[in-house]
Amino acid sequence: MYKLHLDRELAKDVFINSSKETLDWVVNAIANIVVADGIIEKHEFVALQEAIGLLQDKEEIHALMDRVKKKEIIEIKSIRINDELAIKVFFYLAAIAVIDGELKKSEAEMLKKCGLCMGLDDDLIKAVIQWTLKQMEINRKLKEDLNKSNNFRSRIIESIL
Repeated sequence: MYKLHLDRELAKDVFINSSKETLDWVVNAIANIVVADGIIEKHEFVALQEAIGLLQDKEEIHALMDRVKKKEIIEIKSIRINDELAIKVFFYLAAIAVIDGELKKSEAEMLKKCGLCMGLDDDLIKAVIQWTLKQMEINRKLKEDLNKSNNFRSRIIESIL
């Protein structure tokens, strides 16, 4: 599994001037990506915590968590978000989609739908998904290399003791 390093720019302060509609859309998109494959990974709870941070009251939080527990996907509709924010949100959603080390077809389809609903160009969507897959492969290789390095370190220590 991989640790998701959340884009801290995608925190509450980025949305200070955003409408309630935008906040709700982002929260729903995050939830849909999390439940798209029907499996809620423990790592995905980090993303859900970020989504909860965008909500304003307990009822909204309970409704979100109830939806996630039931693995319900709600319809994502087109929304007008400025391009800079849309791209940040899309990269963030892509990171959530591959948090378990793979991009399942249902996650890729949901991701693409979210991008299109934000008005992103199909070529940009494909490029971000390709970039995400490349990052996932880099993470996998890094994990393997770190394991080899730690094993080598352990052998050195064992040989001395």
